[in-house]
Amino acid sequence: MRRGRALTVAAVVLAPMLVLATPSVASTRGDLDEDEVHLSGTFKTHLAYRRWLKSPPAIKLTDYARAPLCNVGSPYLQPGIDGECLPPDGTVPIPGCGDDEPMEPLWRRTRPDAASEWRAWRMVIGWVCPDDLLPPFPEVEFRRLKIAPLEAHRQPSRPEILVNKPLIVFTDPAQRAFRTDLFGFAVDVETTPVAYTWDFGDGSTLDTRSAGGPYPSLELTHTYRSATTATVSLTTKWTGRFRVDEDPDHEWREIDGTAVTTTTLDPFDVIELRSRLDG
Repeated sequence: MRRGRALTVAAVVLAPMLVLATPSVASTRGDLDEDEVHLSGTFKTHLAYRRWLKSPPAIKLTDYARAPLCNVGSPYLQPGIDGECLPPDGTVPIPGCGDDEPMEPLWRRTRPDAASEWRAWRMVIGWVCPDDLLPPFPEVEFRRLKIAPLEAHRQPSRPEILVNKPLIVFTDPAQRAFRTDLFGFAVDVETTPVAYTWDFGDGSTLDTRSAGGPYPSLELTHTYRSATTATVSLTTKWTGRFRVDEDPDHEWREIDGTAVTTTTLDPFDVIELRSRLDG
């Protein structure tokens, strides 16, 4: 690290000024590309069903249908697709979904080619609540979002500050809201800054849940004890929530895990104040 130069000065005005950092791009974990999103078998099947609905082939070799589960007490699971069937006898319970109605089981049948007969229907998703078919928001997907970093400020803002004088730091804790796509579902996302780490470039850091404030606030400060060249950076931890367009309840849901962004200010010199006798 380059050492700051000692200056000979007669007087220094200490009225704080403001410096605004140029935000860096959102930072993520180094192993992000190696992370895997683990989806349930039910949700994977539901995604395949959605793709089938959106792109029906000219010649169908796979067919889907929703229908009740018949003859539950027998060794063969049969749907009520091609005709009447006995009602469920309680062997397989139907889930309670609060104010929502449970969704009937999803069935699939296949055939090897267009000239062949269809194979028997096979249940691929049992009774489920509508919420069970909404997408999850894994932490790895949250960290892939391009969250705009917060602006960071320091006072005084001049290129040179004094040893043993407090440096004020603060940020503007603004939420971020945007639209994105999650496994083919359109979603709204809101992110909120919840924790901040200030790195002062001299081995000292400050962890806080406060955004601080400008002068005359002295809530978040740091004092350099020796001359140096320093760079201040702000790392922000974000939590989030999301809302799926296809959710009839339009319910906000919490996102698992956190995301991180970093903002770095321009470097500056920390100098010693020395007096000089003239004459």
